[in-house]
Amino acid sequence: MDILTKQDLAHYLKISIQTVTYLLYSKQLPKIKVGREYRFLKSDIDQWIQKQRQSVKCYSFDKVS
Repeated sequence: MDILTKQDLAHYLKISIQTVTYLLYSKQLPKIKVGREYRFLKSDIDQWIQKQRQSVKCYSFDKVS
């Protein structure tokens, strides 16, 4: 079981720590509170990523005749 800090998560997702903080406080990330800090299970983050991918809708801009 891999446990990530905010810094680890930012590196894993290739985003800034500020973006992780925004996602954290907007309640979009699965998290575990340990004392005053948050930790993230890598398996939960991977599942969250899959959900994000499934919720993206594809639109076609092809002209229909």
